[in-house]
Amino acid sequence: MTANLHCDCAAHSLLKPTTLEPGLFAATCPDCGAVLLKMDDWRRWRGAQPASDAHAPLATTAADHTRARPCPACARLMERLSVDAGAAFRIDRCGPCQHLWLDAGEWPALMQSGLALHLDALLSDGGQRRLQAERLQASRMQALRQRHGDACIDEIVRIQHWLAEQPHRDELLALLRSPEPLGP
Repeated sequence: MTANLHCDCAAHSLLKPTTLEPGLFAATCPDCGAVLLKMDDWRRWRGAQPASDAHAPLATTAADHTRARPCPACARLMERLSVDAGAAFRIDRCGPCQHLWLDAGEWPALMQSGLALHLDALLSDGGQRRLQAERLQASRMQALRQRHGDACIDEIVRIQHWLAEQPHRDELLALLRSPEPLGP
């Protein structure tokens, strides 16, 4: 994979073969620590891993770049894809080449969170739509909390959960909307 592929960091170093995990081969930049990973190599590695649904919070100390980067293999611009709703960082993917570019520290963060085992789902169109919906919901909740306060929103969330469990929730909602109070 590394035949004359160069990093786009300031040093423009030749990418060197590396092993990210036992059985998972990639290429890395000796200067900036970034990693180029073929999705086919990841899929073979993933196929040998035990099933896992657990996810831990995603955290990394890597500084996420803000510009689109060219694919080291074909020079097309890679798309930047989120890996979680918190947007701790984004992974760059070249659709035609099926390469992923991971900045230094991103692979260990993906492994630690358990997300490294779910890249196909995370990077799919459906996965990206789900993450976008989660970001929008979090933004909405933050705005509501700023406008109404944490205590008010926490109480509304508690009531929503309670209502969801009630067999006659429509009747209860009608009582809440009633202009006449039920009690003193």
